[in-house]
Amino acid sequence: PCHFTSRMPLGKGASRHTVGGSRRGTITHLLALSLGISLGSFISNLGGPLGLSGYFGSPREAGEGSGTGGTPNPARSGAERGGHFDARQDDAPGTYAEWISRVMPPSLAPVYVAPGALPFNLTMSILRRTRPVVGSTDRVRGFLTKLKKGQCTTSLMLGGSVTAGHNGGGPSNAYPKLFVDYLNARFPCTGADGGSGEHVYKTTNAGNSMSHATSFSSVSNLDRIDLILVEFNVNDHFMPGKDVPHALEDKGPWSDTLEYRSLWYSEMLLRKLLLLRKPDYPAIVVFNADYIGRIWAGNPWSDPKIARRDLFRYNQEPLKLWLSFLYDIPVFSASLFHLALASKLGTDVQFNFNETRDGHNPYGTNIWHADACCHPKADGHRVLALVLVYNFADELWRMENDASVGHEDRMEGDFTIDPRRPRMRDPVYMSPEEERLYVRGSSDGVAIDLTDPDGEDKWRGEIVASEGWTWFADNKDKDKYGLIADDRAGG
Repeated sequence: PCHFTSRMPLGKGASRHTVGGSRRGTITHLLALSLGISLGSFISNLGGPLGLSGYFGSPREAGEGSGTGGTPNPARSGAERGGHFDARQDDAPGTYAEWISRVMPPSLAPVYVAPGALPFNLTMSILRRTRPVVGSTDRVRGFLTKLKKGQCTTSLMLGGSVTAGHNGGGPSNAYPKLFVDYLNARFPCTGADGGSGEHVYKTTNAGNSMSHATSFSSVSNLDRIDLILVEFNVNDHFMPGKDVPHALEDKGPWSDTLEYRSLWYSEMLLRKLLLLRKPDYPAIVVFNADYIGRIWAGNPWSDPKIARRDLFRYNQEPLKLWLSFLYDIPVFSASLFHLALASKLGTDVQFNFNETRDGHNPYGTNIWHADACCHPKADGHRVLALVLVYNFADELWRMENDASVGHEDRMEGDFTIDPRRPRMRDPVYMSPEEERLYVRGSSDGVAIDLTDPDGEDKWRGEIVASEGWTWFADNKDKDKYGLIADDRAGG
């Protein structure tokens, strides 16, 4: 007969028991044992093939060396073998220095591990916080596939003064160049002539979502785009004007708020980017690189009473997260983790105003920012580059090691990349008429020949709202035509 003795430690209400000769008891315990083995295998797998405990960080982080001066572990190094990234799980990193040794080419590693290279201790758990929206991964994986195949890529950085490196050493020290330097060192590519090529990046002159959406030719005129980073968390707070001047309908009482205006133009821009093909669909990532610091500082920088009345303390990120969730667009963020760590001990410590009384916060806003607004110092741009590297490297690792990849539900896919019939969700803030004119029309304006009697027939399809206006010649010779207001609705 089967004899099974439980060896579980005794606790309150527990008892050691022996089961012998009972078929029912034997089956019960065999089932329990089988279930225990299955659960044990599942839990083991979380730290094994899937590598969740090793790849994203481990308890070792509690005592890991500072990110400002850590040294890569040679024993765990192996970032490049034969010029290719080694994604073996058996040497998954647990500390920042070990992670750097795996993902960063040796030629660039000193830039990120030398003493003083970073403004604060960067841990794997911090890097893990930098992707608040996973979104659809189809486009990002398409970009990574190009890198793996050795194709040269063009990245478009849509941003403002933060992207330009203002007060952080200029473009040569800003995160766009640092990130593309990483791409060139990590993913050598073949040029059009068959020789050695390079990954490049481009920027535009527009400064926020509104100016890019309404001057989209600065994007659409480019020949090739493989990756687009949208970095307007700071600049959209300074979006000019009142209401939504391009709206074709009454948007109600919220339309005169900055938040609504920001959402409307951000949605227009995202929808135009999702339909863009240069020559194929680009990867799109919303990158929230920074926040406006001075509103948190109190007097004399900001009146605390007025600050409490502001919906998001000048921060556009909650709005961007909302839209990104709805449009399934990945978000990488350096501002979320940093603002949380900077402000968690109070204003005085956030800006290290009274270090003797309140101590010192190495993540303080005044340590991160080069000015009273919103611009990271040069070492902060290295953190921004690492946020990008981490999230693209993480996605690449999942492509090569995560067994769940390829088994997503059909509805999780990105329907906007369908080559025959791209489909996009209905607009949230834009009306169907606004969508037709500003998104599907793919034009910054409509040309009208006011001397052509048949001009109305040529551009009628481009005008989606003409209530209160009529088309006729208004001069004596009847040879100059145009839209004329014929009642109150038309002006």
